[in-house]
This record gives sequence, structure tokens and C-alpha cells, in this order.
Amino acid sequence: MNKISQVTIVAVSSLGLMGAATMTTQAATWHQGTPTALRGHWKNKTINVGKYFGVKKLYSYESVRVKKNQINASLTQSEGWHITNTKWKSVGANAYTIIGTDMLNQSQQARFTFKRVGHGYVHIYYDGVNIAKNTPFSPNFYRVSKNTSY
Repeated sequence: MNKISQVTIVAVSSLGLMGAATMTTQAATWHQGTPTALRGHWKNKTINVGKYFGVKKLYSYESVRVKKNQINASLTQSEGWHITNTKWKSVGANAYTIIGTDMLNQSQQARFTFKRVGHGYVHIYYDGVNIAKNTPFSPNFYRVSKNTSY
């Protein structure tokens, strides 16, 4: 085999190995639990929803509590979205996706996505839909507390 053939084979082989190495580094890594950067109590602005029900004063807000292995989201005191057995991955410089088991339907998997939209504010999505969509509430959630012991 001449030198040109050997160099060509080595060059093609090394390109293939570099491509395989690149694919491995681009693969998303799933981590157990929830990201520590998101843990705590998040809520959006409290508003008077009484005008929608003919009541003078009835205040409400949406709340999301991120614990080590679960997420609980609700509208003031109502039933909401709850996932356990979580794992997460970063989906960009300012976004995380967290998946887990839906507590209401144990056989179904659910997904939360947190996206930073400003200093101290995030948008929160449940299975790809903003949880404040089609509501009078703001889509901007701010951190109330980093405490996860409640």
C-alpha cells in the first residue's frame, strides 16, 4: 500500500472518530432530583380574581414549590400539578427540563420546564404549556424563598 492510500485511510478514520466523540459530548445528561438553582418557593403576582366571580375582594396567585425530588404547583389552595421521582437536564443557558412521575396518574410521566426570562424571574411550563396561559395571572414567577423544608 502506498503512502497516499495510508494517509487517506488515517484521515478518514480520524474524522469518523472525531464525529463520534462530538456526538457523545452533545448528548444531554440526566441528573437525579431537581437542580439546586431552582429549589424553593416560586410564585407570580397576587391579583384580585374576585371581579371574575362577582366578589369584591378575592385574591389569588399561582405557586410552585421545588423540592429535592418533587415539584408541586397550584393555584393558591387548589389542586394543581405534582410530580415525584424527578430527574433533570439543562436545555440551554437559562433553561432546565425536569421530568417525573405524575402523582395523580402514577403510570404517566410529566414534564416541567423552567426558563429564566429576566433577573430573578422564570417562566414555568407543564408539558410544554405555560401554566399561566389562559389565566389572568402573570407568566413571570419570582422566588419567594429558597427554603424547601415545607
